[in-house]
Parts: sequence; C-alpha cells; structure tokens
Amino acid sequence: MIVKGTKGKPKLLMGGYEYYRNNSRGSKTYWLCARNRYMRCAARIITCSVTGELIIKNQQHNHDTLNQPKADIKEKPLSSSPKTKDPEH
Repeated sequence: MIVKGTKGKPKLLMGGYEYYRNNSRGSKTYWLCARNRYMRCAARIITCSVTGELIIKNQQHNHDTLNQPKADIKEKPLSSSPKTKDPEH
C-alpha cells in the first residue's frame, strides 16, 4: 500500500516495514527501507506502474517491523564505576 508520509512524500508499506521512494526511471520506481539511512538496512523493492509487478531485490532487514513492540532499553551509567558516598567523610 502506498501512503503519504509526514512530509507529503509517498511511502510504501509492506510486511510491516516502511519504504521511501528513492528513484523513478520510466515505469519503474525504486524503494529503499525507511531505516536505510540510520540503521543501514539494505532491504529494497522495485515496483512497475505498467504491469503492477513487484520485484523484491532484498528482503533481509536488520531491524524489527514497525508493529513489533520495542524491547525495554535499560539505561547504562555514564561511568563504569558506581559513585558511592561515605557518610563519615
């Protein structure tokens, strides 16, 4: 399904993942995973507007789908040794 993104540009939604339009040449449109830029996800799809063909070039994502809940992220201390206060000093 193709929808409008927050900036008004088309987004392809498929299998719980978002793709943004990277390039169009003739009847073919090239889509990259929306997580491509900051997670370096290499998944991509090519669509053909004439035949309606969907060519999946790479469907190996290195992240979860949008519908899956994110794992709890535990905060890590900034320093490796815990700070303790000695009440006597």
